[in-house]
Amino acid sequence: MAVSIEDRERYAAARAAGAQQAADSSAVTAVRYLSRRDAIELEFVSGGAITVPRRAIPEFADAPTEALRRLTISPAGDAVACRPMDIDIDVAGLVEAVFGARLLAAAFGRRGGRRTSKAKAKAVRANGAKGGRPRNRPPRV
Repeated sequence: MAVSIEDRERYAAARAAGAQQAADSSAVTAVRYLSRRDAIELEFVSGGAITVPRRAIPEFADAPTEALRRLTISPAGDAVACRPMDIDIDVAGLVEAVFGARLLAAAFGRRGGRRTSKAKAKAVRANGAKGGRPRNRPPRV
C-alpha cells in the first residue's frame, strides 16, 4: 500500500507535536508509591515533584499496595495508570486534588495564553495596523 505525501506530512507534524508535548515542563516523567507516607509521588520534566496523599485519590482508596507499586505514566506524561486495577487518572486532576481548582485554573490559563494560532497572529497584525487595541473608556452616565 502506497503512502501519500499528505499522509507523511501529517505523520511528521503529529510526531513533532508529540515531541513538543513530551518536552512540556508540566509532563510527568516518573510516578512511584511511597508506602511509608501512603502517598503517590509525581516527578515532572521540569525537575519538580509533588506528593499526593492516597486518601486524596478516591480511585486508590481500596487499592492493594502491590497494585500501587506498579503505577505507570502515559506516553504523553499526562496520566497515571494502574494497570492491575484498570484505572487511568489525569495528572491535572491529581494536582487539582492537592492544590485546588483555583490555583490550577490560573496555571493552565497562563499556559494556554502563551499559545499562538495562525488566527491569533493574523488578528494581532490587523489590530496593530489599525493602531492597536482601543482604550477602555468609562461608560457615559
